[in-house]
Amino acid sequence: MILLHKFPLRLRLTILTTVVLTTICVLLTASSVFTAQKMYSVPAEDYNFNTSPSNLSKEPPATDRINNNFTYASVVYMFIMIVLGTAASYFVTGKTLKPVAELTKRIETIDENKLFQRLEGFDTNDEVARLAASFNHMILKLEKSFNHQKQFAANAAHELKTPLAGIIANIEVLQLDKNPSVQEYKEVLDDTLTNAQRLSTLVYDLLKMNNAINADICESFDAKDMFEDIILALSENSKVKNVRIKTNISDIMLFGEKMLLQRAFLNLVQNAVKYNKLNEEVVVTAAQNDDFVTVNIKDNGIGIPEEELENIFEPFYRIDASRSRELGGSGLGLSIAKTIIEKHNGEILFESEMDVFTKVTVILPKLTVI
Repeated sequence: MILLHKFPLRLRLTILTTVVLTTICVLLTASSVFTAQKMYSVPAEDYNFNTSPSNLSKEPPATDRINNNFTYASVVYMFIMIVLGTAASYFVTGKTLKPVAELTKRIETIDENKLFQRLEGFDTNDEVARLAASFNHMILKLEKSFNHQKQFAANAAHELKTPLAGIIANIEVLQLDKNPSVQEYKEVLDDTLTNAQRLSTLVYDLLKMNNAINADICESFDAKDMFEDIILALSENSKVKNVRIKTNISDIMLFGEKMLLQRAFLNLVQNAVKYNKLNEEVVVTAAQNDDFVTVNIKDNGIGIPEEELENIFEPFYRIDASRSRELGGSGLGLSIAKTIIEKHNGEILFESEMDVFTKVTVILPKLTVI
């Protein structure tokens, strides 16, 4: 049977059909011959056992000749039926597999210039039609993924280009001045450092989105201590808008790569502060059961339109580009947070109502299997 896999599908089906047909024909022929011999056999008392020379010269009984002729004819007809059945099987199999051959031919014509071409014309309700539909569905997902990657590359190039353009512009302005002062040098250096730091942050964020979890440094750590460090890191940001960050966490342990998880929650709390209203608060709570830890981060900010919720994790995506530029950020915060949470086998969910609240729910397993 293993050798059959080396043959084309049409030939394999023909061989298998021939084997089945041969088996059936042999059984039918054998049963027919056996039945005929039983029906036309001569009883023993009808035979003359006189062995005189006159009797030996006589011909065998007629029933023996009939049985022999019937057996011979049955075997001949059996072989004829097997040959005809094999030929018919090869022909019918070819007709049956013709849509598959057509499907294969259509797929082979798809090249890099028409990579996302759909397969049309397979409207029958059979396996070939379902295969074509599955292929079209796969092409749709590939096209969507390709467009996301294309948009990501374009956005990344744009984000990287902006600080580079600032660095180049400052240097060119400095070169135009034949005798630049120390103060001008200092201003150019300060701007260059700011843009270089922005570039470094972007590159670091992009790398973090693709790095794998290091299982060797995964550990259990206290969630309350982590959020206290986050609140301290965001103290200047929260003072600007007079936003209070409150926590209600006790005896909650998280497991994973601590620096990565802290970065994910820092991004989430930072967003909650950044897009909150003046003099409001951000509330962080946590709960656990036997298997999971659930962390909620809720603000009373500007909210997210319902139709935008499915896009907020896209890299560089901004709901309001002008407002995002004003508040700062590269548009990678939520993408990085989602990537880190999912690498820890967790889940991140968003709920929001415009101008009322935004709530982020992070669900992490107590013991992450890396």
